Amino acid sequence: MNRLIPMVIAALLFSSCSSKRADDPLPVVAPPIAVETDPVDGIKWFAGTVDEAFAAAADSGKPIYLYWGAEWCPPCHAISATVFKSPEFIERSQLFVPVYLDGDKENAQAAGERFGVRGYPTMIVFDSSGVELTRIPGGIDLEAYANVLDLTLSNTSSASQLTAALMGGDTQLSPAECTLLAYNSWDQDTSILADLDRADAFRRMHSACPPDMPAERSILYLAWLDNALMAAEAEEDPVPLSAEQRAEALTLLRSVLAEEDLVKANVFSILFKGARITAALTDKGSAERTELMQDYDRAFNALRSDESVYMRERIYTLVGKMRFERIDNEEAELSEDLKREIRSTSAWADESTPSVYERQPIINALANVLNEAGMDDVAKPLLLAELDRSKQAYYFMPEIADIEKRAGNTELAIGWLQKAYDATRGPATRFQWGYYYLSGLLEMAPGDAERIRDTTVGMIRELHESGGFYQRPKRQLSSLEEELLAWGEANGTGSVLEEIRQAVLSICASAVPIDKSCQTFLEPA
Repeated sequence: MNRLIPMVIAALLFSSCSSKRADDPLPVVAPPIAVETDPVDGIKWFAGTVDEAFAAAADSGKPIYLYWGAEWCPPCHAISATVFKSPEFIERSQLFVPVYLDGDKENAQAAGERFGVRGYPTMIVFDSSGVELTRIPGGIDLEAYANVLDLTLSNTSSASQLTAALMGGDTQLSPAECTLLAYNSWDQDTSILADLDRADAFRRMHSACPPDMPAERSILYLAWLDNALMAAEAEEDPVPLSAEQRAEALTLLRSVLAEEDLVKANVFSILFKGARITAALTDKGSAERTELMQDYDRAFNALRSDESVYMRERIYTLVGKMRFERIDNEEAELSEDLKREIRSTSAWADESTPSVYERQPIINALANVLNEAGMDDVAKPLLLAELDRSKQAYYFMPEIADIEKRAGNTELAIGWLQKAYDATRGPATRFQWGYYYLSGLLEMAPGDAERIRDTTVGMIRELHESGGFYQRPKRQLSSLEEELLAWGEANGTGSVLEEIRQAVLSICASAVPIDKSCQTFLEPA
């Protein structure tokens, strides 16, 4: 399994235009000055606990900007290297109580659970009384980002309040309200739409937006389409799109693809979901499919050649192209032309990014592309070379392990997973990479019961001593439990599981109050 950060999560896209032709070769950019420090250091982050920050906000009347990240997280690097360096953000940050919460700091995972965050990075704006207003995605341009921050300084209702009003029958949104909903990070939100029909909610948002807001309306329409397609593809009680809905969606989608600004406003949907949407809206071999695929290809080439677009998105145009080449067969061999483009883009991006800090999202993007392309011969030397440059080299080691596993070199694969785990620091990060290591042991060395037992108990003891089971580690503990139970059943190692369980119970006994997820770990059904 590819353990690198999922591609659909946040990277920043700049919004200026370029006259460069789509068929021009990618240039090697003049080397920038290497950035050796984390750009988040340039913001005057609140010095204190989260609760103290909320108290300071209440006293000052300022809203809170909370940023939850991790030092190894590639999208966090992208946001830090773009948003947090921009004069627009630096200026506006003075109007907020800015809180930077690293996922490995004391009580950070407990705070993550408290606010219902799902992953790194998460950016939440609260009003001065502590009410959540919105969650901001990373993949929007700087102007839109600044506009959303400005809206949270006004008296605009929260995303939750606006959604509730629309579901209650309201049919109109002001321009500010439309913008807030369009740019809310719905993929990171865990509460507002939890009990709602998501497709219906997005359809209402789109319909309620003023007609002269094409970018916002297109974002909400494509969110409706994505959720409507998931409903149509559901295994139980599918709800297919009607012929009228398909025709409407095809018309709107082509209008989005024809406008550079609308493509950029919907960049991740365009890059990663284009083939799936095309397959759903058109028939194989039809003129409609051919025309729509040509529209997407033009959009990919325009993004790829636009020097104002963040390099990571330019790299991910290759994902869009790969998925269209495999639209009818996920296992299809890529064309030689596309393989050459992947190789040349990898070399270009590698050579054009000397900044140690900014390489994290770029090399991660290349690794994701090469993994999907099945080009381990290109990915392996790229990642091995990065180990000597990255400040978080352990991040790339599980991907090297996957490459070795696919090559049949299981001992080398396990060695890379262990090396990565040994190199990590911080409770949440160590537990995550320990989980990767244990998962690898269970799959590739199921007979090594002693190492599996000792590593499991050691990980849980370390996490317990650092503050307990919250958020990311709690989810990973649940996944680990499932894998251990499957291992025990397949290998007759029930006695080892009982040894692990008793050791964990002993560890949990000192917790006040006793942690239920720890107490019930490997509990017999």
